[in-house]
Amino acid sequence: MRITGVTTAVVEANFDYTYVRVLTDEGLFGTGECFPTPGGSTIVRQLGQLLVGQDPRDPVPLWRRLMTSVSGTGSSTAAGIAYNAISGIEAALWDLNGKRMGEPVVRLLGGAHRREVAVYADLHGGTELHSITPLMQYRRPFWLSDSGVTEIGGFYWEEAEAEATSIEASVARCVEAVAAGYRFVKLDLDVFSTSREGTSRAVTAGDLARMRELALAVRESVGPDVGVAFDCHWRFDVMTALAVAEAVAPARPLWLEDPVPPTPEAMAAVTARSPVPTATGENGYLVEGFEALLQARATHIVTPDVQKAGGMMESLRIGELAARYFAPFAPHCIASPLGLMAAAHVCAALPNHLCLEFHGTDVPFWGDLVAGGEPVIRGGSVHITDAPGVGLELDLEVVRRYSAPGEPVFDAPPVR
Repeated sequence: MRITGVTTAVVEANFDYTYVRVLTDEGLFGTGECFPTPGGSTIVRQLGQLLVGQDPRDPVPLWRRLMTSVSGTGSSTAAGIAYNAISGIEAALWDLNGKRMGEPVVRLLGGAHRREVAVYADLHGGTELHSITPLMQYRRPFWLSDSGVTEIGGFYWEEAEAEATSIEASVARCVEAVAAGYRFVKLDLDVFSTSREGTSRAVTAGDLARMRELALAVRESVGPDVGVAFDCHWRFDVMTALAVAEAVAPARPLWLEDPVPPTPEAMAAVTARSPVPTATGENGYLVEGFEALLQARATHIVTPDVQKAGGMMESLRIGELAARYFAPFAPHCIASPLGLMAAAHVCAALPNHLCLEFHGTDVPFWGDLVAGGEPVIRGGSVHITDAPGVGLELDLEVVRRYSAPGEPVFDAPPVR
């Protein structure tokens, strides 16, 4: 068996769902999903040229081949957006090999500790659908705009604080999610610091009071048994992060995510004194990127992104390393059903899984992107079956319908 090509497709949703398909001379193929990045599909196709003619039954050596290929162009053992592309290619290889062997990928990763993987509903700041480009610009997708053309708006980091935030709306969304079966929810906390100016990382006493009010209102509405996490998007300095942690502590949050930029030193300074658990990792790459965090005791919970950190096997290694430090594993995930299911296979293979992010609540066609009709999330969990590979196939008609302008749909030309 030999690889004959690597093709891509991109769906314009809340983010760009970037798919990669590895084709073989025996008609078998595997499909993976990458974390969105500028030029991501082009990077995937260029890297794919290195796999043509190779044996897909060697996923780990092929992963190493791709890693070596980008070592001289800005990607190292610390970071690099090429890893986003490699992560999706590697996932496609595992999907292909699972199909070849007639086994779910979780068995190829060592076996399942569980068949139901708990997910948490990311509910943003209590607002509706946000669609963001790989360059962090707000947009109105072509399928939602009155003109039928994608409309690009302002820069997220300059306009996020101007969002209309409502404690009542946040509470209502949490109640709705819990009623749907979710045992874990997450809200953006930094958007409630509305009085900040420019790039300041500080907040006012009024901001802290509003965050505390939000946290307590949500806790009262969902009860004591629901995990409520808060995301801060690296917005605060160390002293402000500690003040924020103190403000929300009475609500007993599940975690405070990325309260400061994710350096081991800054996170350790917060983690050592925080009255609530801390979490970080969505901007981490490879085991090496997490080893320093864990050695410094810089986080209580690790949150790597399987579509970004290096792929399924590397995320498994990160999770196993975290387990040695008795740190729970709660992956970041902004993917479509395909990427979510790949991440779920990794979670199922780890003893220290806590919950997996689901970020597609407001995408009307999210579940339609995969064939079969069975909901991917049932009762707040993803169910791992014995279906070979990752267990899902894309519905190509739906992929074409929402395909990003100018992007091919695997081996077909762009739709628009």
